[in-house]
Amino acid sequence: MTVTGPATTALDSRRDKSTTANANAEKARAGVTALDNRLQRNADQTKQQNQALRNATAEANRLKRALKGTAKERARLTKERKKAVVRADKAQAKAKTAEEKYEKVVLAELVKREKERDRAAARSASTTGKTLEPVPERSPVVAASASTRTRTAKATSANPPPEPTDASTAIAVRTAARKTAADAGVRVPRTRRTR
Repeated sequence: MTVTGPATTALDSRRDKSTTANANAEKARAGVTALDNRLQRNADQTKQQNQALRNATAEANRLKRALKGTAKERARLTKERKKAVVRADKAQAKAKTAEEKYEKVVLAELVKREKERDRAAARSASTTGKTLEPVPERSPVVAASASTRTRTAKATSANPPPEPTDASTAIAVRTAARKTAADAGVRVPRTRRTR
């Protein structure tokens, strides 16, 4: 005997409901899986960001320490520079003083040599009767007596005079000596030429 009607309809209804329920369950499980994946990505991203934050914090601390060290170094170098400037100024002043003393010694030596040359020329000229320029530190030359000429001639023969210089060289030497003396603060009077 064939059964139809209500029994077949109940079976179809149960099968449809079961299929729908299974589909809904699969869809729900897929949604849970998707949420699990998103949660994992979120956790990974949070971990990376926390690591980046720790790295940035460490770098910021390192930069702060570097800035503090640079500031200390700058302060130390500034102090050293001030000390170096003071030492350089002292050394410059010392060098200037030494140079001035050296110039005075050179000037004194030049004046001494010039006086010796002038006096030797005066002794030589007095034997020949020539008129000489007067030297600033002595009175003009006067006519020598016969006995004076004799003594001068003997002295001249014992100490021969230096090589004579021409007039332009003598003028140049006197001018240089006066300029050097003026720079050193020593006053040298001008000699008057006699004709």
